[in-house]
Amino acid sequence: MLHSRGERVPLIKRGQHPIAQEQQRQAHDETSVRRRASHQHDGPQHISMEEVSFRSDDDESVPSRLDKADRRSRLGQCVGRLQQAIQRGVLRVLPPQTDDHAFEDLTNDESWRWSFGTREDDGVWCNVTDSAGLIIAILVWVLFLYSGLTLVVLAQNGHLPMPVTFLQCTLCNLALASHAKTMLTDPGTVPASAIPSPNPSVRFHAMCSVCNVFKPEQAHHCRICNRCVSGMDHHCPWMNNCIGTGNLKHFFLFLSYTWTGSVLALILFSVNYFGCNNENCEFSGVEIQLVRVMTWLCIGALLFTSSMLMNVIYTIMTGVGTIDRLKKKAMNEWNEATEDAIPMRTIFGIGPRWTWCLPTDPLWDSYDAVMGYATVEQMRRARQGAPEKGPVKNNPLAYNKVDV
Repeated sequence: MLHSRGERVPLIKRGQHPIAQEQQRQAHDETSVRRRASHQHDGPQHISMEEVSFRSDDDESVPSRLDKADRRSRLGQCVGRLQQAIQRGVLRVLPPQTDDHAFEDLTNDESWRWSFGTREDDGVWCNVTDSAGLIIAILVWVLFLYSGLTLVVLAQNGHLPMPVTFLQCTLCNLALASHAKTMLTDPGTVPASAIPSPNPSVRFHAMCSVCNVFKPEQAHHCRICNRCVSGMDHHCPWMNNCIGTGNLKHFFLFLSYTWTGSVLALILFSVNYFGCNNENCEFSGVEIQLVRVMTWLCIGALLFTSSMLMNVIYTIMTGVGTIDRLKKKAMNEWNEATEDAIPMRTIFGIGPRWTWCLPTDPLWDSYDAVMGYATVEQMRRARQGAPEKGPVKNNPLAYNKVDV
């Protein structure tokens, strides 16, 4: 629903008004009475059109697709309030609008089902069908928790200064938060209602032969997630998710924090090993085993993250993802690549610079230009609400410029 400038509509619209709840209860009771009455007669029963109520898409008094599994419990209401608070905080950091013809469309088209999966109607993005990916993702958390436990044990025994331990544990927490965001964030899947973007910079038109949806430029179909992903770089088993436009920032932060933490841990262990000259700084039997295992983990993590960081930086500099790069090299078309470098605004958004180092969703200047597609619902709301041509902010986490 489109609103004029200055009005704010919360992202959470599933919390029902008391009047809407009473109307829903009365409708449910009337339906139950009609069903019981129909079972008391032998012949077929005909219901007149007056007994059937229809609801238009523009009526927001009662939410659509409401069933027993979708009704809000106390836990759901608490989650809704938390998301509302986050939404208000995100809106505060949006750059001010300078166009008088700008309209805000804070409609949330995402599903509200309490289900995990990669389908379009799943409420929480998580690939639960790939058992191997889930095991590997859980293993990452186990290794990070082991590293944090080792640091805490060394700090309690006086082998590490508390400020250094605090810094190392902070890096571990940021890495785990980035891993969780990468794993549970939609990488940029293309919905079934996607259409070519009206943005002049988008000139690529194609269809996916597997899922039969519009396929933006540099989008690929992932056989593991079974979805087309916009700007797909690769499917990472350590994240149990694809790496695309939607979670590239989180993946880059995970690699950066893991690389920094591994280097810092190896420096601390090296200083202790080569600089220890008395019995007070020597590790005990259990500590020696913990440090040995963590040393090998840090070496492996350093080598892996260094390789992946170079790959991601190369992708940003050339504008060509891993899959496209392999295809171009296989077809001897690498010298003919015309892609531009990926702007920092596309990865980290237009929010404040201090949000770049935090695993928060980026704020994009133009959602359809970044993703490479628009949706029918978005275009309908834009044409209904915008009297003149101007930017339309469709996604609460993005400024969406649409030519109406």
